[in-house]
Amino acid sequence: MDLKKWRNEMVPVLNKICGEIAVGDAVVDWVDIVIEQTGGSGKCPPHAHTWYEFNYVLSGRMQTRFIDQDVMVYAGEFFLIPPGMTHAHDYSRDDPHEGICLRWRFRPYPGTAKTTAETTVEVAMESTPAGMIMAEATATNDSFLRRLIRMKEWPPGAYRDEYGIRSLLMQFFTEAESGRSPFYQRLLLVQLLEVLSGVTDARQTVSASEPLQAQDALLRKVEVYLEDFRGDRLNVEALAASLHMSYGHLSRLYKQKTGRTLIEEMNRIRLSKACELLKQPSLLIKEVAEQAGFPDIYYFSKAFKKKYGVSPLTYRKQQFSPSR
Repeated sequence: MDLKKWRNEMVPVLNKICGEIAVGDAVVDWVDIVIEQTGGSGKCPPHAHTWYEFNYVLSGRMQTRFIDQDVMVYAGEFFLIPPGMTHAHDYSRDDPHEGICLRWRFRPYPGTAKTTAETTVEVAMESTPAGMIMAEATATNDSFLRRLIRMKEWPPGAYRDEYGIRSLLMQFFTEAESGRSPFYQRLLLVQLLEVLSGVTDARQTVSASEPLQAQDALLRKVEVYLEDFRGDRLNVEALAASLHMSYGHLSRLYKQKTGRTLIEEMNRIRLSKACELLKQPSLLIKEVAEQAGFPDIYYFSKAFKKKYGVSPLTYRKQQFSPSR
């Protein structure tokens, strides 16, 4: 992989690949193919566009703001920006990123309704394995156009590449360098769209079939962070920073997915820990509050009584009552 060479020598080749290809009930128009290499810090101000934009970070890192969500994107991660979504980029001087940027738009194949449930391949495929794969992939009950349309609702954020996208991109550039036809190269890029549409399909399937705590890796990360502390005060701002997002955005996501606020969940864990600590008679109530992560004894006592109906001292006495 020689990004510098590709960037300097392949612009004319990539420009020829840009263009339309008909697949099933859709026509995909490849608008731009860009090899990104940022040599220092810089900013791309907030903006939106009328096409889809896919960014894959090969090395380094970049920070992207999706509407009101700041996300750090690292090597081996990607994101997708649907038309109309306001976004901005910050580039790091300390760890400049290298990556691939693809832009496209699409429209229904002429004479095909947007809501059709059948696909009709109206274009002759090249006699290549990739062509055969696409012909089979589009001959399904779920039309290719529908899958493209669903990407309009792509959730903002960075996605770890668990789908073989890097390999597909490297194949694309290697074969472009070897002189494969523009049609064949567009077909490889359409395979990328198939993969991306599968990412959104998988998210919808999980959401419909699994319980809330299992459906999102974000919830698991929050759970691990909140529970894995050893006497230090829990800090939700630090939690949000560790997940590369703002505290406000994390709070809204968590509330939406669980029905609880982060503060409520944090207090639940704190109080549960406090109950265990109160069973140690050598600890003062103040020490229990500190080790459970409460900012002060007054807040601790108020939260404890609200949850259990008795003060921490009364709870402790009940634990050692002879009647128990």
